[in-house]
Amino acid sequence: MENTVIPPDASAALYFLPGQYLFETFGENRHGLKALSSVQVTRAFRDLQTDTGWLDRRVLRYREAADGNAILSYLPAGKRNITVAFSDGVVKNITVPLPTLILVGKGRDYYLWATSAKNISEKTRLAVAPLPNIGAGKICFGKNEVPETHPSTLQRVWNLIFDAPFNGDHSANRCLTEPRDVRSLLAKLAADKARKFPMPQLIVSNNTVQDAWESVVEQRRYGNHFPL
Repeated sequence: MENTVIPPDASAALYFLPGQYLFETFGENRHGLKALSSVQVTRAFRDLQTDTGWLDRRVLRYREAADGNAILSYLPAGKRNITVAFSDGVVKNITVPLPTLILVGKGRDYYLWATSAKNISEKTRLAVAPLPNIGAGKICFGKNEVPETHPSTLQRVWNLIFDAPFNGDHSANRCLTEPRDVRSLLAKLAADKARKFPMPQLIVSNNTVQDAWESVVEQRRYGNHFPL
């Protein structure tokens, strides 16, 4: 331990030795060394969690915790290439404009909503994502392997959302004018070569981005009105 390089801002260190753990505290006016059992070390890290708070980036929030990492991300409104399996059995690759999408992930579970807002914050109101395969906000990825929540896997999750074909599962009540099947709206937008998603189509709620985080990550109950 004499050759250990201590970071200048560190106040303590944990050493993993054969059969035991040593916890050392140091500073200008104090220094201590204490042996710990595996139970004590486990207890110390079991409830450890980190939370970035709200960030002004595409990754709005990220938390690491014992019950599963959690992330909050958004994708700005714009045209997306998606694959849709229509009710007549035809599978098409189409280009459609979509509104800004809000993604919340915890562990291997991911939830998706939309918003008409351009600037996203914890107070942004949510709307139903105008896409199939999303039940009560939760994304159904089918048989695709979904990565654990982490900033390094975020792009893979977004790619999975758009690369997997959208079918008729959970396709009802996703927009206003095509309540039976949102795929009809997507087909029309593609055929019309629409440049922007028609925001009046969104089914908007009073729930916010903060509510989504608390519902998914902190498991707070919102009755029958949330998640969408």
